Amino acid sequence: MENPLDWWNLEAPRYTSYPSAHHFSPAMDGNWHAERLAAMTEATHVSAYIHIPFCKELCWFCGCHTKMTKRYEPIARYVRVLVKELEIIRGFTGGRGKLNGIHFGGGSPSLLERSDLLAILYALASAFTHDPSGEFAMELDPRTTTAENIKLYAELGCNRVSIGIQDFNDEVQRAINRLQPFAMVASVMDTIRRAGIKGINCDLIYGLPHQTRERFLRTLEMTVALAPSRIALFSYAHMPHLKKHQRLIEASWLPSEREKVELYALAGEFLASAGYVAVGIDHFARPSDTLAAAASSGTLRRNFQGYVTDDTEVLVGVGSSAISQFPGGYIQNSANTPDYSARVERGILPSVRGWRHGGDDQARKHIIDELMCFMKADVEKACRAFALPKDYFADEILEIRELERRHGIIACEDGRNVVVTSPHRMAARIAASVFDRYRHAAAGKYSRVA
Repeated sequence: MENPLDWWNLEAPRYTSYPSAHHFSPAMDGNWHAERLAAMTEATHVSAYIHIPFCKELCWFCGCHTKMTKRYEPIARYVRVLVKELEIIRGFTGGRGKLNGIHFGGGSPSLLERSDLLAILYALASAFTHDPSGEFAMELDPRTTTAENIKLYAELGCNRVSIGIQDFNDEVQRAINRLQPFAMVASVMDTIRRAGIKGINCDLIYGLPHQTRERFLRTLEMTVALAPSRIALFSYAHMPHLKKHQRLIEASWLPSEREKVELYALAGEFLASAGYVAVGIDHFARPSDTLAAAASSGTLRRNFQGYVTDDTEVLVGVGSSAISQFPGGYIQNSANTPDYSARVERGILPSVRGWRHGGDDQARKHIIDELMCFMKADVEKACRAFALPKDYFADEILEIRELERRHGIIACEDGRNVVVTSPHRMAARIAASVFDRYRHAAAGKYSRVA
């Protein structure tokens, strides 16, 4: 039986990488980055993440690398640097690598003017061989997305958009500084559909100030009425010691950890009854959506873009703070936009820290990815796949059994299969952390599991 007073308050990474970015080292720099780019061939599958770190207004819950600007000039200046970064990347790739995924994130990519969006896409097409059959996704802020924007996205081949809803309740919206009525969001989604973009994701957040069961149920009902193909249900991580603007949210406004988990459970039950399939720890998709299909077929993957359905070998992150993933490790650009810009202007890759896999990292990453994607992992099979003794993770299995005894949220079957048994799927983060060799080195830097 679960003990809610214990495991809900545990901290663990979200495991969009292994190890977490908290462990990246400055010993990794542009030299390794350049080697990885130059090693790509025409057959290498590439997905590109373009980071636009600007918003017109700062949402007080936000944990992203972004800044507020009322003027467009800082964005235009940043785009010029970003295009130059892609030119530097092209110098190493020679145009090799099949680009079959483009994702614009932020910040608010919907702030980009037509000429700047086209400049970025042209630079991408020069750095890699573009495969137009892949996914082209944009993150949209309904407050700054226009019908003209949407028409342009559709003309350029955009086939998936993500819309930040968070919550529809007026008091909650005021408390997080994000005012956007239901009618505004509904109008944007109607325009998206009329433009021919069929893939529509909606983002919700539970654990926000002034949320209650009744209010969040109403948000869920309104969201489902919009009929998105996917819904992401993210947990609000209140970490004002790391994100100063979160100090504008009073801790007393927040639901308790118990109430927060109840909101998660409420959402899971409601979305299941509405026909959505649970995917990973925090996503829900229509059965016909590719995300649900990938979860069912066992091909779902997790990286810095979250849950993905593609089989790309390389994720190239472009822009300040962006992280690239290559076989063998990760590399991150400078998160300080002026420093990022200065490095690019000097004609060098702006990467400043990263991680190179060694030892048993790949085996641990495989087990963690399985748990985060499918709520289960065959540990003995992983040992065979990575040429490790079958009892290599014996200590971890003992820890899993202790979690099973104390909480009942995780089980170990046949001494080899780790299974998340709790309906609270975020418990997968706890199971994954058991296999994380580095978790104790960054204690206090992770968000609570609930």
